[in-house]
Amino acid sequence: MRVLLVCLASLLVCLKTADSHSLPQKDYDTDSNKHDITDPLNDTSGNNSSSVHDNFSGIFDYSTTRFIARSVTRGGKKESMGIYAYKNGKVKMILEDSLAVSPWSSKSRAYLGNKDGIYVYDTETEKLEKYGNLSDNVIGIVKENRSDDLYILTEDHVVYKVTEEGTKKVKINEAEHVEKIALDWDDNLYYIGANDHPYVVTSDGAKKIEGLPVNSTRTFISRPPIKIEHGAWFMCEKQAYIIYPNATSEPYVFNDQEKLEYEKTVRALKTILSQVDNQPVE
Repeated sequence: MRVLLVCLASLLVCLKTADSHSLPQKDYDTDSNKHDITDPLNDTSGNNSSSVHDNFSGIFDYSTTRFIARSVTRGGKKESMGIYAYKNGKVKMILEDSLAVSPWSSKSRAYLGNKDGIYVYDTETEKLEKYGNLSDNVIGIVKENRSDDLYILTEDHVVYKVTEEGTKKVKINEAEHVEKIALDWDDNLYYIGANDHPYVVTSDGAKKIEGLPVNSTRTFISRPPIKIEHGAWFMCEKQAYIIYPNATSEPYVFNDQEKLEYEKTVRALKTILSQVDNQPVE
């Protein structure tokens, strides 16, 4: 099994410093299955804890809900995909034909993007409902920190801001050829373009982030899992960067303790995925 560790570089130092405890998505690629765990450390029950323990059960509270976006590909052809909720060792399919889950879910609500628009999943009642009246094929979705407004990325690589409980959308013209989207804690919008390079959307248009490697690959972008005053989180290969609203960047260097905690996190995630693959889905 080929494990892509790039997107898990937000080590458990995040647990000690971040207001919300989350890690970027992690991709597992096997012969026929691909998993994306969205926010494996995000406590969607609303009961966040900043303690760090020495075992998996301490790192992950299995009574809270984790989301797994899973696709099955055989012979180079994608046969199925869907979003699952993982809680108390059980897996429940909650939305077919979808891989988009909003990170940093507020309270008990998680927003999911699907081929026919947006859905909201209540982790307490375990109910899924259509959100608003949009019908776009949504492949990426993020929620603002200060409001319930959303940004969505559609299959034609266009970004919209969604307001008024999912009934109104406005195109973000500054973002072009978008592959992935993210917000920072100040709700500045960032995206990765077709060239795998990150940009920030400003009042003067989209600006290319400077100070990063040329021709970068295997990139990932998200709201920072560490507590910083400004900026977003960008991964390129195995190097983490903080990218700022003024279009600058700087590398983030992990210490030995952070690396050790990172290894614990990887093992815990493997445990979850092993349970997902070896038990019946409800």
